[in-house]
Amino acid sequence: MSIVNTRVVAGCKLDAVLMRCDSVMEFRLTLVVRHGANPSMEGVKVIPSMVLVDKTGSPSSTGIGAIGSFLEDTIVYSLRARAEDVKANCVVNHNLQVRCSVEVIRDGTRAPPPLTEEEVLPDLGHDLIVMWDKKELTDVCFDVDGESFSAHRLVLAARSPVFRAQLYGPMAESKMTSITIQEMAASTFRSMLHYMYYGSLPNASKADVSFIMGEYQRLLVAADRYGLERLKNICEDKLCGNGITIDNVVSFLELADGHICPKLKAMCLDFLSDGENFKMVARTGEYFHLMQTFPSILVEVRNRFKMAHEKLTITDPGANKKTRMV
Repeated sequence: MSIVNTRVVAGCKLDAVLMRCDSVMEFRLTLVVRHGANPSMEGVKVIPSMVLVDKTGSPSSTGIGAIGSFLEDTIVYSLRARAEDVKANCVVNHNLQVRCSVEVIRDGTRAPPPLTEEEVLPDLGHDLIVMWDKKELTDVCFDVDGESFSAHRLVLAARSPVFRAQLYGPMAESKMTSITIQEMAASTFRSMLHYMYYGSLPNASKADVSFIMGEYQRLLVAADRYGLERLKNICEDKLCGNGITIDNVVSFLELADGHICPKLKAMCLDFLSDGENFKMVARTGEYFHLMQTFPSILVEVRNRFKMAHEKLTITDPGANKKTRMV
Protein backbone atom coordinates (compact mmCIF):
# COMPACT_ATOMS: atom_id res chain seq x y z
CA MET A 1 0.00 0.00 0.00
CA SER A 2 1.33 3.47 -0.87
CA ILE A 3 -0.17 6.96 -0.45
CA VAL A 4 0.03 8.76 -3.80
CA ASN A 5 -1.58 12.06 -2.82
CA THR A 6 -2.90 13.90 0.25
CA ARG A 7 -5.26 16.89 0.43
CA VAL A 8 -7.38 18.69 3.02
CA VAL A 9 -10.85 19.60 1.71
CA ALA A 10 -13.65 21.15 3.80
CA GLY A 11 -11.94 20.08 7.03
CA CYS A 12 -11.41 16.49 5.83
CA LYS A 13 -8.02 14.88 5.29
CA LEU A 14 -8.03 12.89 2.04
CA ASP A 15 -5.45 10.20 1.30
CA ALA A 16 -5.47 8.61 -2.16
CA VAL A 17 -3.99 5.14 -1.65
CA LEU A 18 -2.84 2.74 -4.36
CA MET A 19 -3.36 -0.82 -3.11
CA ARG A 20 -0.88 -3.50 -4.12
CA CYS A 21 -3.02 -6.47 -5.10
CA ASP A 22 -1.92 -10.09 -5.06
CA SER A 23 -3.35 -10.45 -8.55
CA VAL A 24 -1.77 -8.46 -11.38
CA MET A 25 -5.15 -8.63 -13.07
CA GLU A 26 -6.73 -6.12 -10.67
CA PHE A 27 -6.25 -2.39 -10.19
CA ARG A 28 -7.43 -0.90 -6.88
CA LEU A 29 -7.35 2.71 -5.72
CA THR A 30 -8.75 3.78 -2.35
CA LEU A 31 -9.77 7.24 -1.12
CA VAL A 32 -9.51 7.45 2.68
CA VAL A 33 -11.41 10.39 4.24
CA ARG A 34 -10.70 11.24 7.90
CA HIS A 35 -12.89 13.92 9.49
CA GLY A 36 -13.48 13.05 13.17
CA ALA A 37 -10.50 14.99 14.52
CA ASN A 38 -12.05 18.30 13.42
CA PRO A 39 -14.72 19.58 15.89
CA SER A 40 -16.33 21.68 13.17
CA MET A 41 -17.28 18.47 11.34
CA GLU A 42 -19.80 17.44 14.03
CA GLY A 43 -23.15 16.70 12.42
CA VAL A 44 -21.63 16.67 8.96
CA LYS A 45 -22.00 13.78 6.54
CA VAL A 46 -19.23 13.16 4.03
CA ILE A 47 -19.70 11.21 0.78
CA PRO A 48 -16.52 10.55 -1.25
CA SER A 49 -16.31 9.28 -4.82
CA MET A 50 -13.72 8.59 -7.52
CA VAL A 51 -13.76 8.09 -11.28
CA LEU A 52 -11.00 7.22 -13.73
CA VAL A 53 -10.29 9.62 -16.61
CA ASP A 54 -10.10 8.16 -20.12
CA LYS A 55 -7.52 8.98 -22.79
CA THR A 56 -9.57 11.93 -24.06
CA GLY A 57 -9.76 13.55 -20.62
CA SER A 58 -13.39 12.57 -20.00
CA PRO A 59 -14.79 10.51 -17.08
CA SER A 60 -14.50 6.80 -17.82
CA SER A 61 -16.97 4.05 -17.01
CA THR A 62 -14.05 1.72 -16.25
CA GLY A 63 -14.13 0.32 -12.71
CA ILE A 64 -16.63 -0.24 -9.91
CA GLY A 65 -16.73 1.96 -6.80
CA ALA A 66 -18.01 1.20 -3.31
CA ILE A 67 -18.13 3.06 0.04
CA GLY A 68 -17.03 1.39 3.26
CA SER A 69 -15.90 2.45 6.73
CA PHE A 70 -13.05 1.27 8.93
CA LEU A 71 -13.65 3.54 11.94
CA GLU A 72 -16.34 5.97 13.08
CA ASP A 73 -14.38 8.99 11.83
CA THR A 74 -13.03 7.38 8.64
CA ILE A 75 -14.78 6.73 5.35
CA VAL A 76 -13.21 4.66 2.62
CA TYR A 77 -14.12 4.71 -1.07
CA SER A 78 -12.60 1.91 -3.15
CA LEU A 79 -12.36 1.85 -6.91
CA ARG A 80 -11.65 -1.55 -8.47
CA ALA A 81 -11.09 -2.35 -12.12
CA ARG A 82 -9.51 -4.93 -14.37
CA ALA A 83 -5.89 -3.94 -14.98
CA GLU A 84 -6.14 -4.58 -18.71
CA ASP A 85 -9.24 -2.32 -18.97
CA VAL A 86 -7.42 0.49 -17.15
CA LYS A 87 -4.39 0.12 -19.41
CA ALA A 88 -6.49 0.05 -22.59
CA ASN A 89 -8.84 2.95 -21.73
CA CYS A 90 -7.07 5.24 -19.28
CA VAL A 91 -3.26 4.99 -19.38
CA VAL A 92 -1.40 7.64 -21.38
CA ASN A 93 2.42 7.66 -21.38
CA HIS A 94 2.47 5.27 -18.40
CA ASN A 95 0.27 7.65 -16.37
CA LEU A 96 -3.40 7.77 -15.47
CA GLN A 97 -5.68 10.39 -13.94
CA VAL A 98 -8.33 9.87 -11.26
CA ARG A 99 -10.89 12.52 -10.31
CA CYS A 100 -11.71 12.48 -6.61
CA SER A 101 -14.59 14.41 -5.06
CA VAL A 102 -16.12 14.78 -1.61
CA GLU A 103 -19.70 15.86 -1.04
CA VAL A 104 -20.27 17.50 2.35
CA ILE A 105 -23.78 17.58 3.84
CA ARG A 106 -24.38 19.86 6.82
CA ASP A 107 -27.65 20.02 8.78
CA GLY A 108 -29.38 17.83 6.22
CA THR A 109 -28.66 20.28 3.39
CA ARG A 110 -26.78 18.87 0.46
CA ALA A 111 -25.47 20.26 -2.77
CA PRO A 112 -27.82 20.24 -5.78
CA PRO A 113 -28.00 16.84 -7.50
CA PRO A 114 -25.61 16.29 -10.40
CA LEU A 115 -26.83 17.12 -13.84
CA THR A 116 -28.43 14.36 -15.85
CA GLU A 117 -26.73 13.05 -18.95
CA GLU A 118 -29.04 15.19 -21.10
CA GLU A 119 -28.07 18.32 -19.17
CA VAL A 120 -24.31 17.82 -19.18
CA LEU A 121 -22.50 19.71 -21.92
CA PRO A 122 -20.10 17.30 -23.68
CA ASP A 123 -16.43 18.08 -23.18
CA LEU A 124 -15.32 20.47 -25.93
CA GLY A 125 -11.83 19.02 -26.10
CA HIS A 126 -13.23 15.53 -26.64
CA ASP A 127 -15.44 16.78 -29.49
CA LEU A 128 -12.50 18.52 -31.17
CA ILE A 129 -10.42 15.34 -30.96
CA VAL A 130 -13.23 13.35 -32.58
CA MET A 131 -13.52 15.92 -35.36
CA TRP A 132 -9.75 15.87 -35.93
CA ASP A 133 -9.62 12.07 -36.03
CA LYS A 134 -12.43 12.03 -38.61
CA LYS A 135 -11.00 15.07 -40.47
CA GLU A 136 -14.34 16.86 -40.09
CA LEU A 137 -14.48 20.60 -40.87
CA THR A 138 -10.69 20.90 -41.06
CA ASP A 139 -9.71 24.12 -42.81
CA VAL A 140 -5.95 23.90 -43.27
CA CYS A 141 -3.57 21.26 -44.57
CA PHE A 142 0.15 20.92 -43.85
CA ASP A 143 2.62 19.22 -46.18
CA VAL A 144 5.45 17.84 -44.05
CA ASP A 145 8.21 15.65 -45.44
CA GLY A 146 5.93 14.24 -48.12
CA GLU A 147 2.92 13.62 -45.84
CA SER A 148 -0.27 15.68 -45.49
CA PHE A 149 -1.91 16.60 -42.18
CA SER A 150 -5.32 18.23 -41.84
CA ALA A 151 -6.16 20.42 -38.86
CA HIS A 152 -8.37 23.22 -37.54
CA ARG A 153 -6.85 26.70 -37.67
CA LEU A 154 -8.59 27.82 -34.50
CA VAL A 155 -7.24 24.92 -32.43
CA LEU A 156 -3.67 25.50 -33.60
CA ALA A 157 -3.97 29.25 -33.02
CA ALA A 158 -5.28 28.65 -29.49
CA ARG A 159 -2.33 26.40 -28.66
CA SER A 160 0.54 28.16 -30.41
CA PRO A 161 1.29 31.90 -30.69
CA VAL A 162 3.38 31.14 -33.78
CA PHE A 163 0.49 29.38 -35.52
CA ARG A 164 -1.81 32.22 -34.45
CA ALA A 165 0.41 34.76 -36.20
CA GLN A 166 0.91 32.50 -39.19
CA LEU A 167 -2.73 31.52 -39.71
CA TYR A 168 -4.55 34.71 -38.67
CA GLY A 169 -1.96 37.44 -39.07
CA PRO A 170 -0.66 39.37 -42.08
CA MET A 171 1.60 36.52 -43.19
CA ALA A 172 0.95 34.92 -46.58
CA GLU A 173 0.02 31.60 -44.93
CA SER A 174 -3.15 33.14 -43.49
CA LYS A 175 -4.74 32.96 -46.95
CA MET A 176 -3.35 29.54 -47.89
CA THR A 177 -5.25 26.28 -47.47
CA SER A 178 -2.10 24.20 -47.85
CA ILE A 179 1.15 25.08 -46.05
CA THR A 180 4.54 23.41 -46.45
CA ILE A 181 6.57 22.88 -43.28
CA GLN A 182 10.30 22.79 -43.88
CA GLU A 183 13.03 21.11 -41.83
CA MET A 184 10.77 18.82 -39.80
CA ALA A 185 10.08 15.08 -39.96
CA ALA A 186 6.51 13.93 -40.52
CA SER A 187 6.58 11.83 -37.34
CA THR A 188 7.59 14.90 -35.32
CA PHE A 189 4.81 17.05 -36.74
CA ARG A 190 2.33 14.24 -36.12
CA SER A 191 3.37 14.05 -32.46
CA MET A 192 3.12 17.84 -32.12
CA LEU A 193 -0.38 17.86 -33.59
CA HIS A 194 -1.37 15.04 -31.25
CA TYR A 195 -0.19 17.11 -28.30
CA MET A 196 -2.09 20.21 -29.44
CA TYR A 197 -5.36 18.26 -29.60
CA TYR A 198 -4.94 15.77 -26.76
CA GLY A 199 -2.75 17.78 -24.40
CA SER A 200 -0.40 14.80 -24.06
CA LEU A 201 2.21 12.90 -26.03
CA PRO A 202 1.20 9.87 -28.10
CA ASN A 203 2.09 6.45 -26.70
CA ALA A 204 5.72 5.60 -27.33
CA SER A 205 6.27 3.02 -30.04
CA LYS A 206 8.08 -0.27 -29.53
CA ALA A 207 11.19 1.17 -31.20
CA ASP A 208 14.50 1.09 -29.38
CA VAL A 209 15.26 3.67 -26.71
CA SER A 210 17.78 5.60 -28.81
CA PHE A 211 15.19 6.20 -31.54
CA ILE A 212 12.58 7.35 -28.99
CA MET A 213 15.07 9.73 -27.35
CA GLY A 214 15.94 11.08 -30.79
CA GLU A 215 12.27 11.74 -31.43
CA TYR A 216 11.99 13.61 -28.13
CA GLN A 217 14.93 15.79 -29.19
CA ARG A 218 13.28 16.59 -32.52
CA LEU A 219 9.95 17.25 -30.80
CA LEU A 220 11.62 19.62 -28.32
CA VAL A 221 13.04 21.62 -31.25
CA ALA A 222 9.57 21.74 -32.86
CA ALA A 223 7.95 22.82 -29.59
CA ASP A 224 10.47 25.63 -29.21
CA ARG A 225 9.90 26.66 -32.81
CA TYR A 226 6.13 27.00 -32.32
CA GLY A 227 6.13 28.40 -28.79
CA LEU A 228 4.71 25.29 -27.09
CA GLU A 229 6.46 25.77 -23.76
CA ARG A 230 4.69 22.98 -21.88
CA LEU A 231 5.49 20.47 -24.61
CA LYS A 232 9.09 21.66 -24.60
CA ASN A 233 9.29 21.10 -20.84
CA ILE A 234 7.76 17.63 -21.18
CA CYS A 235 10.37 16.65 -23.77
CA GLU A 236 13.17 18.05 -21.61
CA ASP A 237 11.94 15.98 -18.65
CA LYS A 238 11.80 12.86 -20.84
CA LEU A 239 15.40 13.36 -21.95
CA CYS A 240 16.56 14.02 -18.39
CA GLY A 241 14.68 10.99 -17.12
CA ASN A 242 16.40 8.70 -19.60
CA GLY A 243 19.79 9.64 -18.16
CA ILE A 244 22.96 11.18 -19.60
CA THR A 245 25.45 8.81 -21.21
CA ILE A 246 28.75 8.97 -23.09
CA ASP A 247 26.83 8.53 -26.34
CA ASN A 248 24.23 11.28 -25.88
CA VAL A 249 25.82 13.96 -23.68
CA VAL A 250 27.20 16.00 -26.60
CA SER A 251 23.96 16.08 -28.57
CA PHE A 252 21.97 16.79 -25.40
CA LEU A 253 24.33 19.63 -24.42
CA GLU A 254 24.10 21.22 -27.86
CA LEU A 255 20.31 20.89 -27.78
CA ALA A 256 20.04 22.33 -24.27
CA ASP A 257 22.27 25.31 -25.06
CA GLY A 258 20.56 26.11 -28.36
CA HIS A 259 16.99 25.88 -27.04
CA ILE A 260 17.42 27.14 -23.47
CA CYS A 261 16.81 23.95 -21.47
CA PRO A 262 18.49 24.71 -18.11
CA LYS A 263 17.62 21.41 -16.43
CA LEU A 264 19.03 19.29 -19.25
CA LYS A 265 22.09 21.51 -19.59
CA ALA A 266 22.87 21.26 -15.88
CA MET A 267 22.68 17.46 -16.02
CA CYS A 268 25.07 17.39 -19.00
CA LEU A 269 27.58 19.66 -17.26
CA ASP A 270 27.38 17.58 -14.08
CA PHE A 271 28.03 14.45 -16.14
CA LEU A 272 31.10 16.00 -17.77
CA SER A 273 32.43 17.18 -14.41
CA ASP A 274 33.29 13.55 -13.68
CA GLY A 275 36.90 12.99 -14.72
CA GLU A 276 36.41 9.58 -16.34
CA ASN A 277 33.35 10.72 -18.27
CA PHE A 278 35.14 13.82 -19.49
CA LYS A 279 38.15 11.84 -20.72
CA MET A 280 35.97 9.51 -22.81
CA VAL A 281 33.80 12.29 -24.26
CA ALA A 282 36.69 14.67 -25.00
CA ARG A 283 38.21 12.13 -27.40
CA THR A 284 35.18 12.11 -29.69
CA GLY A 285 34.81 14.11 -32.88
CA GLU A 286 31.36 15.28 -31.81
CA TYR A 287 32.78 16.96 -28.71
CA PHE A 288 35.60 18.63 -30.69
CA HIS A 289 33.08 19.97 -33.22
CA LEU A 290 30.79 21.27 -30.46
CA MET A 291 33.61 23.12 -28.73
CA GLN A 292 34.68 24.73 -32.01
CA THR A 293 31.13 25.75 -32.89
CA PHE A 294 30.11 26.91 -29.41
CA PRO A 295 33.25 28.07 -27.54
CA SER A 296 31.11 29.46 -24.71
CA ILE A 297 30.10 25.90 -23.82
CA LEU A 298 33.77 24.98 -23.44
CA VAL A 299 34.13 27.71 -20.81
CA GLU A 300 31.11 26.38 -18.90
CA VAL A 301 32.38 22.80 -19.05
CA ARG A 302 35.79 23.88 -17.71
CA ASN A 303 34.23 25.93 -14.92
CA ARG A 304 31.96 23.06 -13.85
CA PHE A 305 34.88 20.61 -13.97
CA LYS A 306 36.99 22.97 -11.88
CA MET A 307 34.23 23.40 -9.28
CA ALA A 308 33.72 19.65 -8.99
CA HIS A 309 37.41 18.91 -8.55
CA GLU A 310 38.43 21.83 -6.41
CA LYS A 311 40.52 20.58 -3.49
CA LEU A 312 39.08 21.29 -0.06
CA THR A 313 41.24 21.26 3.06
CA ILE A 314 39.50 19.73 6.07
CA THR A 315 40.89 19.49 9.60
CA ASP A 316 40.44 16.11 11.28
CA PRO A 317 39.95 16.83 15.03
CA GLY A 318 40.70 13.22 16.04
CA ALA A 319 44.02 12.86 14.27
CA ASN A 320 44.84 16.57 14.53
CA LYS A 321 46.05 16.39 10.96
CA LYS A 322 45.03 18.04 7.75
CA THR A 323 43.64 15.81 5.06
CA ARG A 324 42.81 16.64 1.49
CA MET A 325 39.67 15.45 -0.24
CA VAL A 326 39.36 15.34 -4.03
